[in-house]
Amino acid sequence: MAKTRWIAGALAVTATMLVAPAGADVVPGDKITEANVDKVKDLISPGLEWCIKHGFPMTITETKHVEWPRAYKEATEKYASQVKLSADGRVMENYVAGQPFPSPDVKDPQFVIKVMFNYDYGYVNGLDDTDLRNFDADTGAVADHGPLTVERHFLLDHFRRLFWTGRLYVDPKPEKPNPNGYRAQQGLYPILEPYDLKGVGALGNRYSSPDKQDDS
Repeated sequence: MAKTRWIAGALAVTATMLVAPAGADVVPGDKITEANVDKVKDLISPGLEWCIKHGFPMTITETKHVEWPRAYKEATEKYASQVKLSADGRVMENYVAGQPFPSPDVKDPQFVIKVMFNYDYGYVNGLDDTDLRNFDADTGAVADHGPLTVERHFLLDHFRRLFWTGRLYVDPKPEKPNPNGYRAQQGLYPILEPYDLKGVGALGNRYSSPDKQDDS
């Protein structure tokens, strides 16, 4: 399992874009299509550009500030000042909970690494313990100049994710007794439909140490 955030189920995308103060001649309400994608080419990823050119429009919206949940914000304010990186940038030291580096300095040689740790330890809905039961999911792709094409429909019985560190809501906080050094564990099991995959499931362990690969 790659060291990215785990995703279960289908991702339905409503594309929006943050309007930069300069560099793009767009205003909220504008619709970006293959006909005018060059207007925002410097502000979007090559992947998103490809989607737009293949019939996936994007509507410009007003920027807005999204507040952190109270518990995550308070943990950041309480613990962030004590967090630092090892000399090689691979290990985060003294981390407890919240965002580790809320105000990274662009002149810091470890700036990019800190940004990535912020991403990896960003707030996740149900951060301590996610428990989903009996839900639907679809797989598919962006069609060439058409709507989302559903390839297969899935009915999934149970998805469970448990964070061992950075816990904000459920005791024990902020960390469960953790002799194995887990960051998180999760399971998706079993698949109920389609029938050729019925009974299949997956389990995964993520470790806090960068020297330990995920187990799955």
